[in-house]
Amino acid sequence: MEKMNILARYGKYGVIYIIFLVGVAGHLIEAVRPLMLAMTPYTLLVMSSYVLWFAMREAGPVLMVWGAVVFAATFLLEAAGVYTGLLFGTYEYGDVLGSTILGVPPIIGLNWVMVVLGAAGIAGRFLKRPLPAALATAVLAVAFDFIMEPVAIQLGYWSWGGNGDIPLQNYGMWAVASFVLSWPLFRIPIRHTMPVVIHYFFALALFFAILLAVKL
Repeated sequence: MEKMNILARYGKYGVIYIIFLVGVAGHLIEAVRPLMLAMTPYTLLVMSSYVLWFAMREAGPVLMVWGAVVFAATFLLEAAGVYTGLLFGTYEYGDVLGSTILGVPPIIGLNWVMVVLGAAGIAGRFLKRPLPAALATAVLAVAFDFIMEPVAIQLGYWSWGGNGDIPLQNYGMWAVASFVLSWPLFRIPIRHTMPVVIHYFFALALFFAILLAVKL
């Protein structure tokens, strides 16, 4: 019975790592890579929904409200960024992440929710004061984007204008947005340090880190 309880408790985390490691293997096999790319938006949607289901069971409906606000805010931020080129730099999305609205795949808003929530979950484990915790969240989110960018570009998620280099303002905007969006998590009575969101953050970062290391 004890072994069953342990499996039930930790098995949900194992599923996350298994899915993303299978994704790594699929991206490394050229014959399978087109299928992996075609499945990308659906995989992100399913895995994010899976994690959020567990997270909201622990945190309650307030987390859903926060997530909805972050989704809407980041989607509009991205739309403004694509349209003007003034926020993140000049860039455009490819076809890999699915159909776009206002030039932005809706899955991007959900990805912002998961990254900020995961980074805030880690920061909240070590820092209790809002300002240091929000700053740490921003640092973690920028570190994640730093790992993700080269792989995402290579896979055709998006492309940068000019000579194709990633502009520094992209990372600056990630820092500002992550700081502002995570701030409420440290100010209102909402649980945000659930292990499941932290494991998702690590698993997604591991996915991009491995692909970056092998120079896909």
